[in-house]
Amino acid sequence: MTTKTAKRTRIVACGVFKPAIEHLRLANRYPNLRFTYLPPVLHITPQKLEQHLLRRITAAQRKDERIICLYGECIPDLSNVCQYQGVMKVPGHSCYEMLLGNERFEQFIDETAGTYFLEKDLIINFREYCIEPLELDDEEMRDCYFQHYRKLLYVRQPTDPDLISQAHDLADFLELSLSVSDADYSHLEKSLIRLI
Repeated sequence: MTTKTAKRTRIVACGVFKPAIEHLRLANRYPNLRFTYLPPVLHITPQKLEQHLLRRITAAQRKDERIICLYGECIPDLSNVCQYQGVMKVPGHSCYEMLLGNERFEQFIDETAGTYFLEKDLIINFREYCIEPLELDDEEMRDCYFQHYRKLLYVRQPTDPDLISQAHDLADFLELSLSVSDADYSHLEKSLIRLI
């Protein structure tokens, strides 16, 4: 006999992870799991990101839900913020590390010092997220921000549209080489299941 009301678990996540969560079919496997996705654009203003994140955490706490935070260290000291709030955080410093798995992520870093990582949302919105606020249309500003980078690495998820042409355009614009690597959700899946 199943319990009438098992405690719900809420995953509060960056929208970057929505394709991964859907691909892993966690909602089918864990009926008491709920999801809240925040827009990736919030990364432009970490203060707003923190406010939105804390608001969603407070809302889930009011419903007496267990909370899992699926973010990298996208705001200062996020791990400690989560600990203070009584929230479980998925291990990982960045979404790229979580999407590739720690070993592959470290391998890419070791292979090419100066790797700039991209995912779908960043490629599609690169003008809004980076070019305009950092004034990258100015060659001097581009050099200032990207002089230490050697390559772009596009971390492709299975549901991404075809963004190779746009990624190549970005690589040309930034005068960097381009590599593409498919996401591997196995590391993320294990981390999430441990916390669920």
